[in-house]
Amino acid sequence: MALELLEGLSTSRGPLRLADVRRGRFPEERDALLLAGEGDRPVARLKHFAGRPSAHVGPWLEATLAGEEALDAELVAALAGILPPGGYLMVGYGGDETERGLKRRFPPAVTPLGQALFDAGCTWFKDWYYPEGWLEGGFKLQGNKPLSEEHRRERIAALAAEIEAWLAEVAGTDDGLVRRARERARAVLLRARANP
Repeated sequence: MALELLEGLSTSRGPLRLADVRRGRFPEERDALLLAGEGDRPVARLKHFAGRPSAHVGPWLEATLAGEEALDAELVAALAGILPPGGYLMVGYGGDETERGLKRRFPPAVTPLGQALFDAGCTWFKDWYYPEGWLEGGFKLQGNKPLSEEHRRERIAALAAEIEAWLAEVAGTDDGLVRRARERARAVLLRARANP
C-alpha cells in the first residue's frame, strides 16, 4: 500500500492531492498532508506505516481530518480504501459528536466517525481515549479492516449484538445525541443484516 494511491481520488471538494510527503520516525513511516481540489488548505494530516512483516506489524494510517462530517466520511472511505485486509485506520476526534457519544459509552459504530469507519469496511473498533505516553497524540478512534471473509462475518455479528444491546439500553432516553446515534445504529444494522 502506498499513499500515492490517494492521488486523484474524487471527493466533493475535488480530487485528492498529496503534499509535503516526508519520511517519518521509522523507515516504513511517512508523513503527508492531503489536499482536495484547487485549495492549498489541507483536509487531512496523515501518518502512514507501511508495515514490518519481520515484526508481524501490519500497515496502518493515522489521520487528523478537517472536521467537516460529510467530507470526513469521504476521506475515511478513501483512506480505508487503500488499506489491505487486516490494516487499520486511526482518526483523531475531539470536541465533536463522536467524543460526546464515546464519553457516554455509545458503541463506536453509532458515532459519526465510527459509522464512517464502518461504511468504509472496518468491523472492529478501539477508542484511544487516553494516549499511552510515547508520541501517540490526542484522542482517536481506530477501525480495523477484517483479515478474511470469515473474520468479517464474526465481527459483524458481534458488532450487531453490541448495537442491539445498546439500543435496548437507551430505549427510554430521548435526547438529541441519542436520537442521532439511534439513526446511525439503525443504518449500521441495516447494512450489517444485508451483508452478514
